[in-house]
Amino acid sequence: MTTPDHPFDSAIALRHSGDGLYAGHTSEHYWNAISPFGGTTVATLLQALLTHPQRLGDPLALTVNFAGPIRQGEFTIRVHVARTGRSTQHWQMEIRQAGDEQPAATGTAVFALRRDTWSDTEARLPAAAGPYALPRYDPPAKVPFLQRYDIRYADCDPLAGGDDSTTQCWISDVPPRPLDFPAIAAYCDTFVPRLFVRKGAARPISTVTLSINFHVDGGALARRRGCRAFGQARANAFNGGYYDQEGKLWAEDGTLLATTHQLVWFRE
Repeated sequence: MTTPDHPFDSAIALRHSGDGLYAGHTSEHYWNAISPFGGTTVATLLQALLTHPQRLGDPLALTVNFAGPIRQGEFTIRVHVARTGRSTQHWQMEIRQAGDEQPAATGTAVFALRRDTWSDTEARLPAAAGPYALPRYDPPAKVPFLQRYDIRYADCDPLAGGDDSTTQCWISDVPPRPLDFPAIAAYCDTFVPRLFVRKGAARPISTVTLSINFHVDGGALARRRGCRAFGQARANAFNGGYYDQEGKLWAEDGTLLATTHQLVWFRE
């Protein structure tokens, strides 16, 4: 489900030139401090796979490695089917820009045809105030991509500092947009960096690698109403100039949408 006039859909729009090649352009609406918002980069790579004529099923898992800076302007995505089985399909992908002999991002993805099996979800939607009972967070850094998300923290001021990096929040697009796989992928990178939560202020950081596991299929997403997700994020360890960040995303009805994990470089 797409909304062609929405800034997010414009940001992840691609021109397919055949042979696994796609052309895109960075979006000023989803720019971060010195590079594109990583969530948009991940969503754009996923969009290339979702629109590929050889795609089998829906996304199951996605990993993107941020190998180098992406400059403002045009970029090329190359995707390649590594192997297709009866129910799973494995992909390799990369982003390149003119003038750089090395890729700016690399990644892998697994798509799958899900089956009707016994199901259960242990990760429950936490008890929290509803989104309309909470104020929209006003981040101190006015980077463009933050203006494209309505984030409402349910448990704390994310920049208060302290010894616990856990935060919980409602997330939606500005303007509202139905949840689909690219939106979910981008939401997985909207959490305030865990280093900022612990230190109470921004520090130089850069995501090295980000992985997402999807827990819904396209049919379930199409039937689901609502344009908002609830997210919970935390870190496990900070050491040697790197830290991890893990998160969960639920739909408003409590359906677990995705779980995510990333490793982040930081400088004190």
